[in-house]
Amino acid sequence: MIFFTFCVLFILVAYLPLTRITHWSVRIWDFVRIQTTGIQLLLLIALLTYYGLHTMTAWVIGFALIITMAFQLKKIIPFTSYYHEKPRKPDQFENLQSITLITANVLQPNDNTAAFASLIREHKPDLFLTMESNGKWEKGLKQFEQEYPYNVKVPLENLYGMHLYSKYELSQTQVNYLVEEDIPSIFTKVHYRKGAPLNLICVHPAPPSPTENETSEERDAELLIVGKAVRKLHNPIIVCGDLNDVVWSRVSTLFKKMTGLLDPRIGRGLFTSFHAKYALLRFPIDQLFYSDDMYIETMERLPSFGSDHFAMLYKIWIEKDAPDTTNPTLDKEVKEEIDEKIEEGITK
Repeated sequence: MIFFTFCVLFILVAYLPLTRITHWSVRIWDFVRIQTTGIQLLLLIALLTYYGLHTMTAWVIGFALIITMAFQLKKIIPFTSYYHEKPRKPDQFENLQSITLITANVLQPNDNTAAFASLIREHKPDLFLTMESNGKWEKGLKQFEQEYPYNVKVPLENLYGMHLYSKYELSQTQVNYLVEEDIPSIFTKVHYRKGAPLNLICVHPAPPSPTENETSEERDAELLIVGKAVRKLHNPIIVCGDLNDVVWSRVSTLFKKMTGLLDPRIGRGLFTSFHAKYALLRFPIDQLFYSDDMYIETMERLPSFGSDHFAMLYKIWIEKDAPDTTNPTLDKEVKEEIDEKIEEGITK
């Protein structure tokens, strides 16, 4: 009886995130779909090995486990190399220009600034973004100011500091506090070539957790506010950062639906970026979305540097003078859901 109860529990938790409940105890099950799918498989094997299908209860539980694994795999498989849709490759690169970007949640208590600095020295990105970077990290990154003369510094001691370093000129830079007064985001334009600049938005909303925000409402609102801002921008556009949300969640899906931005993990791989120290508890939460005038040639999870996140490296080719992407048409139900989630987050 205890075994069957355990099976039912791991069936139910797969469907809990489909509800509108925003409490962390529900939202966490969206993060661990890879892990719970593995547990469901083990439970199914144990059921067949030790109980067989000799009772109606065993048949129902076994069937429910198979259906639930199929449901979870349907969410996960698009973010693997087995998916039939692959990243679009340009026919030729003559009309494209490349730009490289590293994003990293450095973990504020992490003192190993030298290890992170060596990653920057090795890969020489055109831009790099750090999150959870405070005054200590700002001092550690000072060595790059000559090579990266354009920068945005938001040193905070609350785990939400941000620093952006660029070899290219930045303009119209804004540090915004979209939902919570102590959690910044960076909006800027990167002049990496003559002509239209790159619109870059860097975000790091707080996660739903027992130690931070009790619900996902603030995080959801911030991502969807950014989505509304994206709809007003011209190509090329990149939104990146530690989103504290998995790539298959309802809100990440809503974000892509409202912006038309692409996800480089589709058809490429999961690239689980957190937790760097626990291989069995890793989720793809360090994300990047890009407009369809780009091609991601390289997406790489870099070696550990002492943080609980891996840094992510992207080499991106951007088409010159590409027409703007037409904003996706949103039906009334989707618009209402977006507005409702934003209202819930900003009124807390």
